[in-house]
Amino acid sequence: MTEDNRSKPARSEARTGSPQSEGIPAGGMGWVQLAHRLPERTRLRSPALRKDVAACERVVDAIAAIGGVREVRARPYTGSVLVLHADDVTPATLVDTAARVLGISKVLAPGEAPPLDGDVPPLASLARKLVAAMRGIDADLRRASEGTVDLGTLTTFSFLGAGALEIATTGQLPLPPWFNLAWWGFRTFVTTEQEEIRAEAADTPDPGIVP
Repeated sequence: MTEDNRSKPARSEARTGSPQSEGIPAGGMGWVQLAHRLPERTRLRSPALRKDVAACERVVDAIAAIGGVREVRARPYTGSVLVLHADDVTPATLVDTAARVLGISKVLAPGEAPPLDGDVPPLASLARKLVAAMRGIDADLRRASEGTVDLGTLTTFSFLGAGALEIATTGQLPLPPWFNLAWWGFRTFVTTEQEEIRAEAADTPDPGIVP
C-alpha cells in the first residue's frame, strides 16, 4: 500500500508533536542514516523504527508535510523509510526531520557503520567472530577456486557425499542426522534473509508498509 501526499499542516502537527510529547527523550538512543539516494528518491534507516508502527507513522506524517515530497513509505519490519520527492528536496532536510521526530541526535553518514551497543552479550560477540571467520573461509575458497566454489556449496556436497557413503556402506536409508537438519535450517534462514534484502532494494511492497 502506498502513502499519499500527506501535507495537511493540522494532521502533521497533531501526529508528530515533539519528541518529549511522545515519550521519547531528546537525544535518545539510536541513530538515523541516509541509506541511499537516487534522483528524486531517498531511503532513510533507523533502528528506532523497527517494529514500531506508531514511530513510523509519526515520521511518515512529518516528512510528507515537507514541500516537494510526493510519497512516503515506511517499513516497520526493516526500520526504513522511502521518500519520493522533487529534486530540490535535500537529504539533510529528510534526515533532520526524521531525527527530530524520533528524538535522536546521532546521524550517520552514508556508508558509516552503525555503532555497537555498549553492552554486547558474550554470545553475541562470539557469534560475530564466528560469522567473520566463516566469511573469511568463504572468501578464501572463492579465491582458490576462481569463484566456482563457495563455503555453502562445499559444505552441501560434503554432506551429500557423507550421506551417499553411509547408504552404500549400510545398505539402508536412514533419517537425516541432526547436523544435516541443523545445516538445512541455517541455510534456509540465510536464503530467506537474502531474499528480504533483495526485496528491500527493489522496493517491493510488503505487509509491513505503513499505509
